[in-house]
Amino acid sequence: MRQKRKLWIALAIVVGIIILVLIGRLVGRQDTQKVDVAKVTARTIRSSILASGQLVYLNPVELKPEVIGKITEIPVVEGQLVKKNQVVLRLDPQLYAAAVAQAQAGVEQAQIAIESQQLSIANLQLQYHRQQALYKQGLVDANTFDQLGNQLAIARVQLDSLKEALRIAHAQLNQAQQNLSKTVIRSPIDGMVTSLPVKVGETVITGANIPGSTLMEIADPAEVLADVQVDEADIANVKLGEEASINAVSYPNNTFHGKVQFVAASVTDNSTTALTATAVQQGVTFEVKIGLTDLHLPRIRPGMSCRAEIFTQSTPNAIAVPLQAVLYENNPNSRSLEPTSGAYVFVMRNGKARKVPVTTGVSSDTYQEIISGLKAGETVITGPYLTLHHLTDGMDVLPLPPDNGKARTTS
Repeated sequence: MRQKRKLWIALAIVVGIIILVLIGRLVGRQDTQKVDVAKVTARTIRSSILASGQLVYLNPVELKPEVIGKITEIPVVEGQLVKKNQVVLRLDPQLYAAAVAQAQAGVEQAQIAIESQQLSIANLQLQYHRQQALYKQGLVDANTFDQLGNQLAIARVQLDSLKEALRIAHAQLNQAQQNLSKTVIRSPIDGMVTSLPVKVGETVITGANIPGSTLMEIADPAEVLADVQVDEADIANVKLGEEASINAVSYPNNTFHGKVQFVAASVTDNSTTALTATAVQQGVTFEVKIGLTDLHLPRIRPGMSCRAEIFTQSTPNAIAVPLQAVLYENNPNSRSLEPTSGAYVFVMRNGKARKVPVTTGVSSDTYQEIISGLKAGETVITGPYLTLHHLTDGMDVLPLPPDNGKARTTS
């Protein structure tokens, strides 16, 4: 009996020790935080700003009629590629052809009048020479001789007047011929018909901002701009020549590349005198035009919505960490206005989280440049979010497997 009793007591002691060990391990595991980690690497950091707008053609040419007339033919369709000097529209030429015939008749009539006057002058000159000989012989009185001389002078003046009339007739003929030629509309450039608001049978008129005053629009499809609006808080960082990536809503799988070609000097606002309450509430924007540099572009239609990412600053070989790894001190008494003041990260060293103050530089959508405080190859803690924000210096940490870490960070 005593031996059995001792055996049971020994077993109870062993079980108690095992339970205490297990409890100790569980407590230790509860104190160890599972975290996502990433290596500090050197990479190129590109700081950027986002803007939205529309895709437009660089230099669209708007064709307007120079004469009034009815459209008789449109040999092109919207979206068709055309060559320079190709006929794209014809107006009814009858009225202008009649004007050319009338002006031509006026020229011929003026020429006949000049020839007639020249004959009259030749006749008067002959009479004048005869009268002059008789006058010298005293056979003709002075009044008769002077009257004939005056008639000759008047005839010469009339000839000059008829020559001026001929020049006017030629000018009228030239104008009538130009008006007739304007009934045939030709493309001024190689490009594509992007807009064709008129139809055969319609009457077009001259003038600006009047219905019927625009025939069509032709643009070079290889020269495309992204016309975007940049918020006033970011416009100071945008410079000419900066690179940009453009994504069109119509082509979600295509990313176009371009460079800033124009930055507006004034705000994009309808009010030129004062900002309205609505404008202040919505924010003030500036127009920025980005020329697309891709050699081969898909079919772009003017007015397509797009989003542009303008790269305002680039730092090659920068020591960088994932953006979510950088935390900031919550110090309400700090007088610093710098957004990078009080920045720090947690570095995993020997299984423990160590709080390391850092100085930050430029940032992209995913990475933050670290100017000082870290070295390439160190391991920083990047998440999970709640765990990272409750870490303290010296706390035990255990890195999650890479797959779990990626999934957790993504979520």
